[in-house]
Amino acid sequence: VAMIEAREKAIEEGLMKAEKAKVDAETLLAEQKEKMAKTQEEIRAILADSKKLAESTRAEIVKEAKQEASSIIERGKKDIDRERQDAITKMKKDISDLIVNAASKLIGANLDEKKHRELIEDSIRKLGQN
Repeated sequence: VAMIEAREKAIEEGLMKAEKAKVDAETLLAEQKEKMAKTQEEIRAILADSKKLAESTRAEIVKEAKQEASSIIERGKKDIDRERQDAITKMKKDISDLIVNAASKLIGANLDEKKHRELIEDSIRKLGQN
């Protein structure tokens, strides 16, 4: 009988140890699942932040590129306007010189070039107004 009681006691202790190991294992499993869920949530947050940062960076790059393109276009327009004005000014001077030379030859005398230029520029202005 003592042997049976000792055997029963050993079995009960074994069952208790097994039950404790099961509870410990379930607790550990629950802790690991909780840690895994937290880690996955942190990963999702990091990915969301990375996506926001990438979108913000992309938007900033696009904005800067548009500003640079606009600036280049504006500089080009200014350059074209300046060159056009330079060409018009040169053309007026060339026309004035031609008219002065032609007028001088026609009247056979060299009148004061300054006076000729004033007369011609006045004539050109009057033509431009019409």
